Amino acid sequence: MENSGRWLEARFVLNEMESDVLVALLSELPFNSFMEDGTELLAYIERSLLDTTVIHDLKDISESYNVSYTIISLPDKDWNKEWESNFDPVFVENICTIIAPFHENTKILGQRIVLSPKMAFGTGHHYTTHGMIVQMNNLDMKHKKVLDFGSGTGLLAIFASIKGASDILAIDIEPPSYDNMIENFELNNISNAKPALGGKEMIPVDMVFDVILANITANVILDSLFELARSLKSGGTILFSGFFESNLDDISHASAELGLTYLQHTVNGGWVVARFFKEKKKSRSKMNRLN
Repeated sequence: MENSGRWLEARFVLNEMESDVLVALLSELPFNSFMEDGTELLAYIERSLLDTTVIHDLKDISESYNVSYTIISLPDKDWNKEWESNFDPVFVENICTIIAPFHENTKILGQRIVLSPKMAFGTGHHYTTHGMIVQMNNLDMKHKKVLDFGSGTGLLAIFASIKGASDILAIDIEPPSYDNMIENFELNNISNAKPALGGKEMIPVDMVFDVILANITANVILDSLFELARSLKSGGTILFSGFFESNLDDISHASAELGLTYLQHTVNGGWVVARFFKEKKKSRSKMNRLN
C-alpha cells in the first residue's frame, strides 16, 4: 500500500456473502462510504483512521466470514465530484423525490428534496434511509421538536421540517457530514434545523424531543440509548434503523429497561426500521383515583 493520498479503498470479494451484511459489519468501523462493483464491495476510509484497532477488526471479519480483501491508496482528487457522477434521483414511493442540484427535467413525485451529493451517508439510496422516510411519513410532526441523531446529509431533518416540525437538532460526528448537512439545509431553505458536530455529548440534558430519529448502527444506538431515552418526551416516538433483525431483541430489551416500549418494525432489504414510544406518565390525581 503506497503512502500517498488521503483516502484508502478496501476491496472485499463477496463470494456468497450478502453485501448488506458486510456493509453492516464495516459500518461499525470508520468507513465513510460503500459501493458495489460486480462481485466486490468497495469501502472507503481516510488513511488517518486506519489504525491498528481497525486493522485487527478487519482481520477478524475476514477470518470469521471467509472474505478476502485488499487495501489500495487512492490518488488525491476531487472525490466529491466523483461521487456526484454516480448520484441518481431517488424516489421514495410517492412521498418524496431526492435529486441533486444538477438533475434537470426529473419528474418529481411528492415532496422535492435537493441534496448536494458528497461522501456522507443518507442520500436515500440505502434501505434504511428509505425506510425511515416511509415511517416518518406516518407520524404527525406538526409543531414537534425533533432530534436527528447521526444526521449524515441532513435528509431526515429536512423531511421532518417539510412535515411541519417546529425545531430540529441534527447531530453528526463526522466533519464532512456536518458540512454537507449545512449545505443541504441551505439548498432546501431549511431555517429551523440546527446542525451540531459531535456524538451523544451534543444531546442537551435540559431539552426533550417529541420525535427522535436514529439511523445509525446497532452499537452506536446501544451506546447512546440512555441519552436518547432521557431526551424523549413522555408520549414521544423514536425511530431506530441501521441494523438487522438479529439486533432487534438486544435493542428492544435495552430500550425497555429505559422506559421505551416497542411498537412495531418493518424490514426492507434485511434492514430494520423499529418504532418505540415512551408512555405518558400518569398524573398523581389519576393514580389516586385508581387507588
